[in-house]
Amino acid sequence: MSLQDGKPAPKRMRPNGRVVWGLLQIGFGRPAGFAQFGASSDAFLASLAPLVAFLIVISGLTAWHVDPVFGLAFFLQLLCGLLAPAVIADLFCHLWDRRPNWALYANVLNCGQWLMMAAVIVLLPLASVTVAFGLSPNDAAMLLLVAFTIYAMWFQWFAARQALNLSRGRAVLVTIGVVFGTGLIVQIPAYLGGRDAMTRLNLPPPAPASHPIAPTATRAT
Repeated sequence: MSLQDGKPAPKRMRPNGRVVWGLLQIGFGRPAGFAQFGASSDAFLASLAPLVAFLIVISGLTAWHVDPVFGLAFFLQLLCGLLAPAVIADLFCHLWDRRPNWALYANVLNCGQWLMMAAVIVLLPLASVTVAFGLSPNDAAMLLLVAFTIYAMWFQWFAARQALNLSRGRAVLVTIGVVFGTGLIVQIPAYLGGRDAMTRLNLPPPAPASHPIAPTATRAT
């Protein structure tokens, strides 16, 4: 599927439900994978539902172990971070007359969350290998973070270019807007409230251990 800026998007094949296969194709840079995704509001909601369920479970565990109010706030912040990319992309779609392409892009981004989790699972053993070859754990963690960031940014750019039918430059603008805009949306409410970022769990410090009573020395008789 060849997409070029300034030309109408070609007619897409009806998705056959092989979303996992399509996601793998997109993950390796093959535009044909976009044909496996729906381009409707229903498809977007269907891809959003399991992510919301996942956030509910994570937030529920947080509320159980930390605080119910904190767990609710944690859920709302994660939900804003989940919905923000689609909302920000909608602004670009209105600006560049790509509104019919928005649902496809948002659908791919939602499914891409699972791909990012899989990428972390793949990168973790590679980081362990670098440590085995003499790299320090801190350097290995930094290498893992840089590699993941580069791949995640490329995925955002590739999805914007292909799904929204944009030029390379406009796809870069969408990627920057979505990534940094989402970061601001997630973090600003926490700082305006005078609190640390909610995504950092401030667990209460453990209670100090009681000092054992020193044994009384026995006098020699």
